[in-house]
Amino acid sequence: MPLQSDGDAGGSATPQGGAALGRYTIERTLGQGAMGEVLLARDTLLHRRVALKRLLPTGEDRAQQRAAILKEARRASQINDRHVAAIHDVLELDDQIVLVMEYVDGVTLRQRMAEPVSLDAFWDLATQCVEGMAAAHAHGVIHRDIKPENLMLTRDGQVKFLDFGIARRSGTLEGRITTTTESLASDIAGTPQYMAPEAHLGGTVDQRTDIFALGAVFYELLTTKRPFDGTTYAAVVDRVLNVDPPPVSDLIPAAGLELSNVVASMLAKNPAQRLASSRDLMERLERVRRGGVAAAPSPAAGGLAPPVAPGASAGTIPGRVAAGRRSRLPGTRPAWMIATLSVAGALVAVTIAIGWSRLRAPALPRARNVALLAPVTSGGGDFAPFALGAVTLLARRLRQHTDTRGFQLASFSTGVEEGVSSAAEARKVMGVNLAIIPTLEQDADLLRARLDLIDAASGRRLATRTVRVAATQPFEFLDQTYRAAAWLLGVDARGGDAASACGVHGAGTLRFYLQGIGRMRAARDSGAVKQASSDFETACGTEPGSAVTRAGLASAQLRLFVLTKDPAMLASSEVTAREAVGIDSGRAEPHVALASVLVARGNLPEALVEYTRASRLDPSDDEVAFRIARTYAHLGQPAKEKEAYLAAIAGHPYWWQPYWWLATWHAREGNVEESIRADEQMILRSPDFYQGYANLGGMLVQRGSYAPAIDALKRSLALRPTKEAFNNLATAYFNSGRLEEAIDAYNQSFQFGTAGYESWLNLGDAYFWLRNRKDEAAQAYAQAVRLGRERIFDRRRFGQTVEDVMISANLATVFPKLGQRDSASLYIARAVSADSANPMVDYCAALTYWQLDRKDVAMTWLEKSVHGGYPVTWLRDSPIFREWRTVPAFAALVDEAKPKP
Repeated sequence: MPLQSDGDAGGSATPQGGAALGRYTIERTLGQGAMGEVLLARDTLLHRRVALKRLLPTGEDRAQQRAAILKEARRASQINDRHVAAIHDVLELDDQIVLVMEYVDGVTLRQRMAEPVSLDAFWDLATQCVEGMAAAHAHGVIHRDIKPENLMLTRDGQVKFLDFGIARRSGTLEGRITTTTESLASDIAGTPQYMAPEAHLGGTVDQRTDIFALGAVFYELLTTKRPFDGTTYAAVVDRVLNVDPPPVSDLIPAAGLELSNVVASMLAKNPAQRLASSRDLMERLERVRRGGVAAAPSPAAGGLAPPVAPGASAGTIPGRVAAGRRSRLPGTRPAWMIATLSVAGALVAVTIAIGWSRLRAPALPRARNVALLAPVTSGGGDFAPFALGAVTLLARRLRQHTDTRGFQLASFSTGVEEGVSSAAEARKVMGVNLAIIPTLEQDADLLRARLDLIDAASGRRLATRTVRVAATQPFEFLDQTYRAAAWLLGVDARGGDAASACGVHGAGTLRFYLQGIGRMRAARDSGAVKQASSDFETACGTEPGSAVTRAGLASAQLRLFVLTKDPAMLASSEVTAREAVGIDSGRAEPHVALASVLVARGNLPEALVEYTRASRLDPSDDEVAFRIARTYAHLGQPAKEKEAYLAAIAGHPYWWQPYWWLATWHAREGNVEESIRADEQMILRSPDFYQGYANLGGMLVQRGSYAPAIDALKRSLALRPTKEAFNNLATAYFNSGRLEEAIDAYNQSFQFGTAGYESWLNLGDAYFWLRNRKDEAAQAYAQAVRLGRERIFDRRRFGQTVEDVMISANLATVFPKLGQRDSASLYIARAVSADSANPMVDYCAALTYWQLDRKDVAMTWLEKSVHGGYPVTWLRDSPIFREWRTVPAFAALVDEAKPKP
């Protein structure tokens, strides 16, 4: 709906104080620009001030602009950090988009710079800025418009990043949208004086692009002058591309040479010579602040090079191209791309150099729970997927060590899929205490890898190893990288070389095979999967006797079938997978590929045979172990499913994952106590994993042990705030009668994930059962109904023929409170007709019919729900059942379900 005021309903007009947008009451305008305005408003439901940013796309591609703004706002809303202004909601109106943002009361950094900034004040501001930027980068979000106007300083001195409206994930600049009023060119995404050269030239943007912009801010904070200023856009771009500003220390000697060098490093023209990440920048600043020495300028870099790590040769940058090294001629491929099918170890001279950060192995915790992250690479082309494929192989080789006491390797697939890019994020998402961050690069002569071992809790770098190998020897590069990683983790490298580990022998085959693996991991659409398929086909052609290349091709063909629904792809996938098994039935990969195809065909018994063979060949593959168990589940054999989980535990007693699977199985079977015990074993093996405490807390809520549940859920939230944990915490408060705390927990859940219909329904329940808050409850319920109906519509629009029955069931419980009795009857009849064996549907039917004054029918459904597994403790404790407790049948039901002495 457009913004409304008392006098005029013009949606694009500037609203006056007192106008309303849904539940938001406008107080005043905070600022205006070319694409919209920012308004101060009050959220009448959650009783807080918010900033409403109205964006009005212009031009002929409005639909594309709207989609881009919505996409980036949703991405930015996932960032949860005290230095980033939160995005609470996104509203789509007739001709505009409104972002509901955290209101930050304070001044911009531009306003703060009206007065001198002392060096002490600079250090405080700089540290907070890097922390906020790192939080965004950890979620894969690049701001792209860092400038003093987008940095707020609250009244208590806290820095807040604003305006992620043009933020995007790493990639080339496409579909560019201007949201700044200071831009000198309307087709540039950002503010020219703070934009890196690659941003002006339409190149690849990544963390280093934001580091450049923040460097320009730091320069201005210290010197009061913009490093790249001009009266026209062309003049500004010329200075950014071609002119090095005077060093900070020349203008402000008190800043010192070391800090001046850091700022110059941030402003390097060449991204490869710039500080590589927010983490590197923070470490560099901390070193200088403590009195350490920063590296001297490198004239070839157009700025300063990052500091040389201990043990690296002078004049080189660990993991990066040395200044002045011969570069590849335009249009030619590096040697690793055109290597012949020679066997690794042929009589070719190999140039290998290993840089050691320490001569002794690092001190490691007794229990090593490790994440190997996706590689950091520079540039684009084919090397990025090759690097991702290489690190995938490294993860497989390290996984073989999980039979070592006290050593666990987190799922590499999970890290890639979740976009984990830092040790701190790995700790939050995967519960690890150590992380290896690999940086891989190549030029015409060398392949290089730098492995940084990071303490996930403190962020401290424990050790670094650098590998440099001739580009013509990729197998040797893989082996040296594996041995370096094993050394870092305190495990002994095991026999076998890269050729036997990955199942190919030719260097050219290896190139295309690893590229295919990398493209498959990164693929988000059928076009990318087709590229991966093409790489696998080339690998099959160059080495027809390799089973793994055909297994890779079969997996790509199966993925294309899933994306396109083309039955020819499924048929091709099965043929290719069976060919792979025929070539070499002694490797696990062909059996996994064939099993996946058979699952897609619905042939579960034969799929189970293939998964079992794969597991015997590679017992370290936890994903296959899980698939075996889930195949039993789909076959309707829950006892066999449980046996598979117990077998995984017996074979790998140090893993935490099988205990998670077992706990979930017990929960599904209604075995609350057994589920709790399995969750406790999971936590014992992974004490930093938020999900263990979240699961345990949820089961304790079901048991009715609310105090320990609250403790467990708070621990989970301290490790990683999630909507699930906040909702369970709210339920624990709700059933304990602590309704105000329940409301607060439900409110907090809105910060994480999508504010879906379930969140609004839960909040409405909390308001409804709190005295004198029925109006707020009605507003929340109305939002739940709107969003629930939208989800039902979207599922139908996108061809999902199976309806989510719980949407109808849950909404049915809401309609009577809104006076819509006919809708309640219609929705619950639809839900019951679809799935009357679901205890949650039965529970919703009981609540609905009770409110429709059909008490006997309600009791029948409630009894069915409890007998199906609904927790009786909730009937005993929840405020929802206050009226029911006078009914003898209800009391008997609760008493019947009590555990007998």
